[in-house]
Amino acid sequence: MSLKAMIAAAEGQDRRSIRDRAILALGLAAALRHSKTDQEGEGQVIAVPAGKVLKPVDRLKAWMAVRGNGAGPLFYQIGPQGRLTDQSMSDCSVARLIQKYAGGVGLDPETVGCHSLRAEFLTEASRNGATIAKMQEVSRHKKIEMLLRYVRSAELFDDHAGASFLCGMRIINVLIYR
Repeated sequence: MSLKAMIAAAEGQDRRSIRDRAILALGLAAALRHSKTDQEGEGQVIAVPAGKVLKPVDRLKAWMAVRGNGAGPLFYQIGPQGRLTDQSMSDCSVARLIQKYAGGVGLDPETVGCHSLRAEFLTEASRNGATIAKMQEVSRHKKIEMLLRYVRSAELFDDHAGASFLCGMRIINVLIYR
């Protein structure tokens, strides 16, 4: 997934573009997913690196300047006229947002969803040598078994049979979770 291209596709300084860039960058940087376990809306404290490429902290700050610092969901729906609503974004609306930008950069929207940012983070973390403990710290997986699914998918690229003759081509890792 080319998240950098997807973020660039959310061009403009309108509320929707600012929000969408924040969702994409923060979603990857914090391995976010829609939480079914936080029905009371208590939230969690997580560490998010500032980042030099995707800039999730800067993008979140830009969104907070639009959203305001009051209580409530982090990401609100935006109405057709560009007005903020008091409704939080659902997992389906986040999935549609990700699919929209994926399609805009030439990816098949049917292969991505709101879980894709989390999957991409964990796959890349594994490829780059992160420990299971550190990956679990970011992803907040309660069970190691679920986390290991991502590690195994990343290991598919280790000593790949086509690596010597596919040099220079980007091998795409597609994880589909719905």
